[in-house]
Amino acid sequence: MKKIAILLLLVVGFSSCTDYDEVILPVVGFYDARVVGYSGGFEMNVAANGGKNVIIEAPFDGEIWEIIDARFNDGEDFRKEINIPRQSLGDGVEIWGEGFYYDGNIQLDYKMSFWGDVYKYKILGSQY
Repeated sequence: MKKIAILLLLVVGFSSCTDYDEVILPVVGFYDARVVGYSGGFEMNVAANGGKNVIIEAPFDGEIWEIIDARFNDGEDFRKEINIPRQSLGDGVEIWGEGFYYDGNIQLDYKMSFWGDVYKYKILGSQY
């Protein structure tokens, strides 16, 4: 029984150690950003989440801060494509979209559904 428990712990330990892909390392950091059409800017955070996955923290609807998951796709050397899979942010609220990163700048084009009503948004940000 002890051998099985030790083997199980080793398997879980090795599988939980996820390397980060070099593609996302230049993208990770803080951005001076704004939602197009809304006054005022904010500091958007992008953090690595294993492999080519990142988490992005921002007020995606222009007001309420949320954290979403995103994935970088293979792209050119300087331009990196971003995919935001459909995900729930709360009761009746969903987000999905795409974007890109290029030379310290990020653009996210996404849609949000609020209880069936769909709205388009865009975030522009510059890394500092």
